Amino acid sequence: MAEQFELPEVASTAEATSEASIASVASLAEILSSTADPAASKVSFSSPPATAYLSHLTTLPLDTLLSEPTTLSSTSAQLTNALTTLCNTNYRTFLSLHRTNTTLSTTLASVTASLSSLLSSSLPELEASTRAFSGTSKAVQDERRTAAAVREQHDKLRDLLEIPALADACVRGGHFAEALALAAHTRALPNVPIVADVQAEVDAALRGMLAQLLAALREQAKLPALFKAASFLRRMGVLAEDELALAFLASRAAYLDASFAAVEAARTGEREAHARFLKRYVDAWREGVHDLVTQYTAIFLERTPPPPPVVRALLTTLAAGLVERLLDTLRSNVRYLRGDPAALASLLTQLTYCAASFARVGMDFGAHLAPIFYNEVRAGVTEAFSEASASFVDAIKNTGTKSPSEVLITPSSGSNPPVPPRDYSVESSPPHVAPHILTSYPPLALYTNALLTALNGLRLLAPQDLLGDAVEALDASLVASAEALLQINGEGEEKGLVGAARQVFGTVFVPFVRRALVEGVYGVRVEGAWVPGGRLGEVLDRMGEA
Repeated sequence: MAEQFELPEVASTAEATSEASIASVASLAEILSSTADPAASKVSFSSPPATAYLSHLTTLPLDTLLSEPTTLSSTSAQLTNALTTLCNTNYRTFLSLHRTNTTLSTTLASVTASLSSLLSSSLPELEASTRAFSGTSKAVQDERRTAAAVREQHDKLRDLLEIPALADACVRGGHFAEALALAAHTRALPNVPIVADVQAEVDAALRGMLAQLLAALREQAKLPALFKAASFLRRMGVLAEDELALAFLASRAAYLDASFAAVEAARTGEREAHARFLKRYVDAWREGVHDLVTQYTAIFLERTPPPPPVVRALLTTLAAGLVERLLDTLRSNVRYLRGDPAALASLLTQLTYCAASFARVGMDFGAHLAPIFYNEVRAGVTEAFSEASASFVDAIKNTGTKSPSEVLITPSSGSNPPVPPRDYSVESSPPHVAPHILTSYPPLALYTNALLTALNGLRLLAPQDLLGDAVEALDASLVASAEALLQINGEGEEKGLVGAARQVFGTVFVPFVRRALVEGVYGVRVEGAWVPGGRLGEVLDRMGEA
């Protein structure tokens, strides 16, 4: 059986040989280092070239190793000859290099000294001077940079600086939308000092716009202009909705006050002037208040979303105050129209139509008119009846030198004045036509005319509830007249004439005027209504007995 080679053992042999070579090189270098003269030898056997050469020597065979000194001597001689030749041929170059090297060394030393001096003394001073110059020139540099930035942004800056003047011009010209757009534009700009100054000036222009819009609410204006002003006030955002509503009502109320003051300034103390004043005042109140209510409703109440309750409450409060103001004006001035029933009736008609028109907007104040006019009509009728009675009493009492018959009866009647028949009935003639027999008694005729004039005035404005008070006032007037007539006495024939006058007064005059009031004015037919009772009945009974 043939033998096989064992490769691992061969590899182990090669590795052992390599390791032995390296070990031999190391020992050779140690031997050379130990045998060499330390003062004479400058060779380091541990340097890489020496180590490589010694490694090379260990690989040479013996014959080559023995011829190595001869080879080295030959190579050294060749190198010496070549170096000599080189020095002979290029000595100028070597001298130039030597001089240059010497000069370079001197120069480097001088530069080193100069640099050290520069670093130790000059540079700190230069740095300090530089810092001082930088500090002093910083302001100039900043100004130059600012000037350069301004020059680059000149057009934009000019447009920016023109915004306040443009906003003011827009406000003065009434171009409020453009003014608000400019204000919004300035608020969107960066927050820098120049922009802040521009915003301040624009805000000043907007304050003027706010004053102008609020002033517009106090002027005579229709709904479109007021709606526009309120819309711009909303866009400005300076007032909440309830504050804006309050400002609107206050401004329109101030306008109404000015209108009422103008009407007040034109009044005088005459009765006709009072009638004209009340008519003009009611017209101004109706137009102004109706406009205010409709304008406020359109601007604040007919909006989406619905306004808060306080906005509605403001209108209700102001409307109630304006109605009360109208009623107070009527109470304080309508008394001057007591003696002018036609003016009272005309005023009531005007106010009735006014109340009906305001009923469509929820402000019907008609129920408050009745007490005012009722009291004035009652006072006017009572006063007219009293004046008529006073005139009659004055006519029959202040006779002077005249006899009673000359005062009570016309001269054409003679000693037999007409008297009513026993079956005389007051219903035999219309209630508005006075009996003809009264013409024979001038005081009674004048008294009748005065009472009929008062009743004709009452016919124009006769409250239904006033009938009882009117009858009572008429009876009081008749009582005073009857008592005055009872105080007139006569002797002989004069006594009969006075009795005839008393008879006509009690049986014709009193029933007629009472019927003229009850049936002629109010159209009430009541059986036995012409028989007076109470104090008037007592006075008439005494008159019949006298």
